[in-house]
Amino acid sequence: MLQRCFVAVVAGHLFLTLWAAPAKAQSMYTSTGALNLTTYNLFANSYDKATMEKRLGPGFLDLSPTAKDDRPTLYRPPSYTRTSGYIRTNPYELGSKPQTDGDYWSDAGQVGYAPTTSTDPGLDRIQTYAYYDKVFAISPRLDWTNKPHPDLQTREPGYKTLFGELPVHPIAMVRNYGMQTNEALVLYRKGYLAVAGTQTSRGDKDRPYPGFKFSSNKRPTAIAATTANEFALVTVWDTNAKKGQLAVFALEGKYIPFHTWPYMGMPNQGSWSAFKLLGYIDLPMKTPTAVAAASNGWWSGPSQTGGLVLSQIKLDNDGHRKNVYSGSWKGVVATGGYAIVSSQFDNKVAIVDLTPLFTYMRESYLSSVSRFKSTLAARGTGGSQFPQTFAVKPSITPKVVWSTTVKEPTAVLAGHRLIRWTKDYYKAHVASRDGTISIIDTSSIMKRWSWERKGTLRIAGTFNVGRNPVSMAFTRRGESGTLPLLPSVDGEQTDPDFLNNLFYIAVRGDRKVVAAVTFEGKGAVYRTIKDKRMGDPVAVSTAVRGPIVSVADFRGKKMISYRVGKITDKRNNKVYGCGADGKAPFEFAGEVPFAGYPFLLNSTNVN
Repeated sequence: MLQRCFVAVVAGHLFLTLWAAPAKAQSMYTSTGALNLTTYNLFANSYDKATMEKRLGPGFLDLSPTAKDDRPTLYRPPSYTRTSGYIRTNPYELGSKPQTDGDYWSDAGQVGYAPTTSTDPGLDRIQTYAYYDKVFAISPRLDWTNKPHPDLQTREPGYKTLFGELPVHPIAMVRNYGMQTNEALVLYRKGYLAVAGTQTSRGDKDRPYPGFKFSSNKRPTAIAATTANEFALVTVWDTNAKKGQLAVFALEGKYIPFHTWPYMGMPNQGSWSAFKLLGYIDLPMKTPTAVAAASNGWWSGPSQTGGLVLSQIKLDNDGHRKNVYSGSWKGVVATGGYAIVSSQFDNKVAIVDLTPLFTYMRESYLSSVSRFKSTLAARGTGGSQFPQTFAVKPSITPKVVWSTTVKEPTAVLAGHRLIRWTKDYYKAHVASRDGTISIIDTSSIMKRWSWERKGTLRIAGTFNVGRNPVSMAFTRRGESGTLPLLPSVDGEQTDPDFLNNLFYIAVRGDRKVVAAVTFEGKGAVYRTIKDKRMGDPVAVSTAVRGPIVSVADFRGKKMISYRVGKITDKRNNKVYGCGADGKAPFEFAGEVPFAGYPFLLNSTNVN
């Protein structure tokens, strides 16, 4: 029988009482259209299990309590224990006879959860995938390269000094799909913005860990980052004015300096060193609940920039500067971008054009060497120092350029990149409680090159994926075989834009994860993952380094992973297919339990 929680606050502490009942949403508005202040204050301040159930909406057993369980038990490859060697591949699942080898990599990150005890911070460090010593670990686990429970950043002394206490109870978290993002940006229940890293996300002495504390009337609810980590966007409920806002932060990530630029508001690899709040943008909704963002700059590595990494591109060198500003390297720095914001309570979706901000950054850093030097000299935390705030320089303020009504939107996803020979256009996707996925044409903001299509901001079409989809994540890689909808050229199907129109969806109401492809205004599901060990999927994430899909199982109090494609072992000249016979489309990779109910999940490449 399902359990629900009643929350009481005594002496500033949360206490949970459990009883049997299904999740049930509460109305944010009265029958007269006025805000229900009791419900408003609950959702503005509480992130315990009971309130999270209401945010997430109904699960399968709430909707179909007497349904027959038709889920299969997917094949799981055996795990093998090592007696020595790297802990990241102990145990391992693929390969045999581990041997010392110079090629290695892994994926690690964080899981956030509503803890079962009030003293638990609710953030753990996890590993989703690894290759060391010629063997592969595909089963999820806590990241034992350090103490993973709780995550190290929840014990960081610098945060205790900054916030007056250590951060606990995460409510939102982001790493983006474009530029490498070594450290997640994490929002906590009391309005704290902090970071959470990995074993290699910064040097041992790289301090401080940046942070920000929102004022008590600004209640953050969701966070996104632009494609190259230039800006963070945080949705906020202003509990005094009863309005929704978007907080805009310029980001600086100067640590691990060889791989990154140290310039605030420019592409960086997310080893965070500073945040600066530029201001708030009023939204056409009172209660924003989800946000995603994208920008049209892209750096694929040194091959794009004459063999140079970002740190070797010197913007005080006029040749380098001209190349980035208007020459063959100009694609690295964005000219435009947007944030898409939704509210499940207001039935609204809006798009905020961030182009004025990107223009400001390009001109400040790149228009001339003298301007670059004066920009660096003006850098500071004051409103009139670089980057200037919206109050000081209103012309750089992003604008709400489009909004529409969408019934109970639950999640948003912003497309980042088109492959060169695509026939599609830039788009965003919005999931709704009834299973509808709305496809939104965003090409009018994102188009940059002559070969890209340009349309108008609009809902181009819809399709359905099942009951209560609550999370979406790009596949990060293409698919073998034929996909629905995609057109063919000269007898061959065009490749999907796997950071624009190919994504996984956690469908809570049907306890499944599906993969979908869209083309123009049409969409179709091409893969459905059901498994007896997956009972309550509420968040989905994909690994950077390999075909691993990870799922937060809320009521199951665990994270589950699936392998969704072949793995080629070039060192041993082997190919590992899925399933017992190596011919299945996917397989169960493993699970790891948590001391609470997980609803946040992401990871990044770790060398």
